[in-house]
Amino acid sequence: MKKILIIAGSCNSGTAGLQADIKTCARLNCYSATAVTSLVAETTDAIKSVVCLEPSFVKDELCTLAEEFSFDAIKIGMLFSEEIMDVVHEFLLTQKAKVVLDPVCVSKSGHKLIKDSAVEKLKELMRLATVATPNLDEANVLFGENFKDLPCDIIVKKRVSEGNSIDTLYRKDGSLQNFKTPLASPLVMSGTGCTFSTALACYLAKGKSLEEAIGLSKEYICQVIKESIDTKLGAKPPTLARSEVNLNCFLHCG
Repeated sequence: MKKILIIAGSCNSGTAGLQADIKTCARLNCYSATAVTSLVAETTDAIKSVVCLEPSFVKDELCTLAEEFSFDAIKIGMLFSEEIMDVVHEFLLTQKAKVVLDPVCVSKSGHKLIKDSAVEKLKELMRLATVATPNLDEANVLFGENFKDLPCDIIVKKRVSEGNSIDTLYRKDGSLQNFKTPLASPLVMSGTGCTFSTALACYLAKGKSLEEAIGLSKEYICQVIKESIDTKLGAKPPTLARSEVNLNCFLHCG
């Protein structure tokens, strides 16, 4: 069984973050170990608060895991602070596994999940990744419309066209490739980006090429959406403006 390390935040709804990542690994027959970076209290429409864990604790998590496991792939999600990014950067220098970096900086509801000062640090971290998986909003924050001189291969999720979900792979060599699947209902979903990135890590761990892994991950997401549970996702209007999101840090994180 392939072993996946998940470095990400905890989502209380279970639809995204570590919870979604663990479920994806289990379904794809991979073992998951986790390093928690933050705690998020949210609905689909709004984030009430984010608590960032102390960087020294995140470092302890990673060090203890490194003593016990040799990982086949690493999936990185929400890091939030520059200090935690530094910890993860130092850790990745000791690892040989494939790295999938989901640069979580904007939530589906439009709320910022990263400090402005951390954007460049996140781009530096991408240089140690196999592939990064921003959504359209995150890609705009990180790159604007300039996909030249990329730090790693980038798969941008998702553009909708003529009833299809289209993800675009921008390679470091300047080439690009589109991956298309039919849109699946329900169209209001939470955690599909986290799930896609983790599925990608699982397939890369199993020896698939990047292109094969992207195609399989998109097929997996399409199937998961069709099997999703009935909830009130997206049923309520946003209750917090972006400026009102409480981005707390536990102890002295940032």
